Amino acid sequence: MEDRNAPEHAVAPEHPSNRRRHSRYLCEGQAEVYLPHGGLLLRGRILNLSLSGCFIEAPALNLERGTHVEVYFTARGFQFRISGRIAVRHRRRGAGIAFHDLGPRRARYITDLIHELEETAAKARNPASEGLSV
Repeated sequence: MEDRNAPEHAVAPEHPSNRRRHSRYLCEGQAEVYLPHGGLLLRGRILNLSLSGCFIEAPALNLERGTHVEVYFTARGFQFRISGRIAVRHRRRGAGIAFHDLGPRRARYITDLIHELEETAAKARNPASEGLSV
């Protein structure tokens, strides 16, 4: 069943039983995933982002579900670090990371980035309106 209330620029649910709390937005950027106590560093690409998590494409990101990680993001001029845990793992593709302990400042960074992604998607849907004033 299609969610008619989901924004057009949001990523469509992959499965009807999708239980995500927030809409996901396509996002191109880089990510570095650290194990806080293990020192492991894995680099990958951010494919999508929401207020509660993200998906990082990194074939070597083969950590067990529930593993605590720190993620350093770089996307559209935004740079920030967020704590999370591995929520879902797709072998040879990457992992979904659920954010936790998201303080007000980091939540604002994600919100600002999502607003920019929304604006870009709106311009892509309606390029003729760009530059027109009423």
